[in-house]
Amino acid sequence: MITSVNNQTVKDIVSLRTAKGRKKLNMFIVEGSHLVKEAKDNGYLIKSYTTDETLEGEVVSKEVMKKICETNTPVTQIGLCKMLDKKEISKRVLILDQIQDPGNLGTIMRSAKAFDFNTIFLAQGTCDIYNDKVIRSSQGSIFKLNFIQGDKIEFINSLSKTHKVFNTNVRNGKDIKGVELPENIAIILGNEGNGVSDEINNLPLDSLFINMSNMESLNVGVAGSILMYEIASRK
Repeated sequence: MITSVNNQTVKDIVSLRTAKGRKKLNMFIVEGSHLVKEAKDNGYLIKSYTTDETLEGEVVSKEVMKKICETNTPVTQIGLCKMLDKKEISKRVLILDQIQDPGNLGTIMRSAKAFDFNTIFLAQGTCDIYNDKVIRSSQGSIFKLNFIQGDKIEFINSLSKTHKVFNTNVRNGKDIKGVELPENIAIILGNEGNGVSDEINNLPLDSLFINMSNMESLNVGVAGSILMYEIASRK
């Protein structure tokens, strides 16, 4: 049983709260028995720690659990997970251009898995997928998706060889209900405040929008979910 907050294992776990620490140890944390189970079921769990002897994992004191948890109310179990594996690019792809709110990113991830957008490209400036709030709001979908990072223009140009890439733009886009949608498709979602960047808007891409009444725009998590549902419903 680990009882000291000065234990080296505890210090290592605490370091995983930072991107630098995660990169150094090649691990990240999940908090709560549900996420620990999801990590284990999907082959990413390395080790778990718990204050409840009926749960799987090395037992730690409540003081230690409080130290290693990021939530205000400490959970009874946490897991250390290996970094996510890269997989083959799926038929449906999301390209996220500087999505900064962890809750929005987690919502988008859940919807992406629900509607078979199993590959997500994360442009520079997008929230870290290993952020604790992202992981919690993803509800385990983080373990079931393929994440890619890199130069967004290079990725879009490369993906355009195999997928039809649609930008999203409420001003000059076409209503998604009236657009023919191919099997291999990618949708770009932009920043919460500024939308899609000028770099992407300058590319020769067709744009989509959601026809609405009495509202100019929607939260990016909501808009992305609607677009993904509309595409999935046509299969």
